[in-house]
Amino acid sequence: MKKIFSTMAFVLAMTTGLLAQNNFGIRAGYNLANQFVREGDHSATTKVASRFHVTGYYDVRISPGFSIQPGLSLEGKGAKSKIPEGTFIDKFLYLQVPVNFLGRVETRSGDFFYGGGPYLAYGVSAKVTSGNQGIDINWGSGVDELNPFDLGLGAMLGYRFMNGVVLSASSTAGLINISNTSTKYLNRVTSISVGYEFGRK
Repeated sequence: MKKIFSTMAFVLAMTTGLLAQNNFGIRAGYNLANQFVREGDHSATTKVASRFHVTGYYDVRISPGFSIQPGLSLEGKGAKSKIPEGTFIDKFLYLQVPVNFLGRVETRSGDFFYGGGPYLAYGVSAKVTSGNQGIDINWGSGVDELNPFDLGLGAMLGYRFMNGVVLSASSTAGLINISNTSTKYLNRVTSISVGYEFGRK
C-alpha cells in the first residue's frame, strides 16, 4: 500500500511540475499574404497583400530544449493583383489550427526558439475589393466558390524573454488548392508577431 501511495505521489508531483512549465500565450501581428498560382505548365506568384493575424496558443514544455505548441488563430490571407482594369485585393479570413514543434536554446534573458509544423484552416469570410468597392465570395464546391479548407506547413523562429514578451517571425505554405477549377491557387503567408506568455518568470 505504501508503494502505491508513493507511486501516486511521485506521478502527481511530476505532473504538477510539467504543468507548471506550460504556458498560455497570445500573439498578433502583420501578415504578408500572397498566392502561388499554377495552370498547366505555367506558374506565377501574385503580389503581396497586407493582412493580420491573432493567435492564442498553449506551449507544452516536453524538455528544457523542446516544446509542442498547439494554437487557434484568426488568420488573414489573400493576394493583390494589378491588371489594366485596376488593382484587386483578395481578402480571406480563416480559422486556423497550427501545431508547432519547437526547439529551444536558453539564454540569460530568455530563450531562442525555432521549428514548425502543420496547420489546418477553414475559411470564414472572403471578399475581393477594388478601391472602395467589394464583392463577397461564397465558400463551397462550385466553380464560382472557394474551397473552404486549407492545409499546409509552417516554419517559425523567435525569442521569448523572461518577462513573457515574445517576438517571432513565421511563414506558411498551403498545400491545398483553394480554387474549385483546374487552376491551382495556394496560400502563402509570412508573418511578424509580438506576443505575451502568461506565467513566465
